[in-house]
Amino acid sequence: MDDMTTLTSTIPCTRRLLRKLQENIEWARMKFKPSKSRSLSVVKGKLSDQRFYIGEEPIPTVAEKPIKSLGRWYDATLKDTVQVEQLRQDTISGLQSIEKTMLPGRLKLWCLQFGLLPRLMWPLTIYEVPISKVDKLERLVSSFARKWLGVPRCLSNIALYGKGILELPLSSLTEEYKSTKVRLQMMLTESRDPCVAKTAPTLSTGRKWTPAAATHQAKSALKHRDIVGAVQRGRGGLGLGESEPSWHKASPAQRRGLVVEEVRREEQAARCAKAVSQGKQGQWMRWEDVEKRKFSWKEIWDMEAFRTSFILRATYDVLPSPQNLNQWYGEDPTCHLCPSPANLKHILVACKTSLTQGRYTWRHNQVLKCLAAALESRRTVINALPSPSVLSASSGQFVREGEKPPKTRQPKPETGHLGAARDWRLLVDLEQRLCFPAEIAPTNLRPDLVLWSPSIRSVYIIELTVPWEDNVGEAYERKKLRYAELAADAEQRGWKATVRPVEVGCRGFVGRSVPGLLKDMGIRGQAQQQTIKALSSAAERASQWLWIRRRDNSWAPK
Repeated sequence: MDDMTTLTSTIPCTRRLLRKLQENIEWARMKFKPSKSRSLSVVKGKLSDQRFYIGEEPIPTVAEKPIKSLGRWYDATLKDTVQVEQLRQDTISGLQSIEKTMLPGRLKLWCLQFGLLPRLMWPLTIYEVPISKVDKLERLVSSFARKWLGVPRCLSNIALYGKGILELPLSSLTEEYKSTKVRLQMMLTESRDPCVAKTAPTLSTGRKWTPAAATHQAKSALKHRDIVGAVQRGRGGLGLGESEPSWHKASPAQRRGLVVEEVRREEQAARCAKAVSQGKQGQWMRWEDVEKRKFSWKEIWDMEAFRTSFILRATYDVLPSPQNLNQWYGEDPTCHLCPSPANLKHILVACKTSLTQGRYTWRHNQVLKCLAAALESRRTVINALPSPSVLSASSGQFVREGEKPPKTRQPKPETGHLGAARDWRLLVDLEQRLCFPAEIAPTNLRPDLVLWSPSIRSVYIIELTVPWEDNVGEAYERKKLRYAELAADAEQRGWKATVRPVEVGCRGFVGRSVPGLLKDMGIRGQAQQQTIKALSSAAERASQWLWIRRRDNSWAPK
């Protein structure tokens, strides 16, 4: 036994209790330390200076010496005002200490995420901190985070903490505060100890948001989800969605986790609702045909500081383009290469001078090289495998009468749609002008990649586009229609022709057609993720170079 807390209703009861405790402790050959003990007397709602003794030594009152018990400070005010102010000061001093280090910005962010924020969560949990104070602390933290990321102050918090189109490994202080309070609310009200559950205190968080109301709303949403059942999300087939645990089958610990996840989901929904109203930084809400990106700490550490800053600013359109500078400072909005007004879209995909000089073609070829390298590697692996007839013959094994077949199975190679042949050929429209194979169909069209097998008379016509992310769906339909007639001519000649347009956005967001193509080619799992990262990196690096050279009238590829 180390600490003991006693609670009585009258002064005589307290004195008798202290006297009896002292007798028992002395009988056990132990001793109280009055100097480390504290007394607190409340009479008619006001603090009293009543003093108690252990033996002849007085016990200091809380007014004389504030005490810390179970991580919480108690003083004469019986309020958390001083602790809330101390929390603000600790936050400022922690941010300034990180700022004074000689570390690069990405390592300062890591110190913020894993050093300072965990230290702030315990005071936010135990003290009665209003949600408005937490919002102010988050704005303070966000200002330093923007500085360390190299992004302007106008960048919304949605870009820092949102789980939208581009997710950073940063935690929102407000979201963590709400999650912690909701978890604490459920631990108190649903405790196994009936005394704790019946006397659970009301968690005070201000008038804007309360844990009790948030918990009730989250529970109602989870129960309603059980009634509705599993619904299909996205464009996948039936049964391909993620399964979610059921509320009525969950244990108490699982229910707390479900409620916390629901609160986080509501926070993300609020961010999305705010992003819809943002005409510039909320443009990503219209990107329906691209895959989301999620940065890990390893990726941030491996990136140059300017590259991370460019990706964030380009995604949310806060780069200093001529039109943005005109809006911010009244500068000339004209493009440096042509007389048209220049926003970010104009510079990256719509400038006629850049198109004539071959800047966009150079970027397209950089991405095409990555895609061609992945498909060529896969083609080489497939062609080196035994023929399909040998594989099917080796799959059957003779088993003698009375014996059992061996349980060990050799894993079959992942071949995708290419497994039916071993004579695949690949043409790429890069250094040399591509001529479509005359044995398939005569045409003047030049698709970016042609993958065909003479033995099974199958051909894949692959066309790559590096569009503005808003136009990914339109680019897919346009390229699909462009090569539809060529595919029909090939089919009339006895070939099985498949047109596969693929899109990689100019800011590095790949279209949904890219994972589908790689999967059909047998590129799955980690290999698929690495290929997608390579395509995304090639597009964003090339666009970054175009952005750097936006003022140069002459053009030389990097």
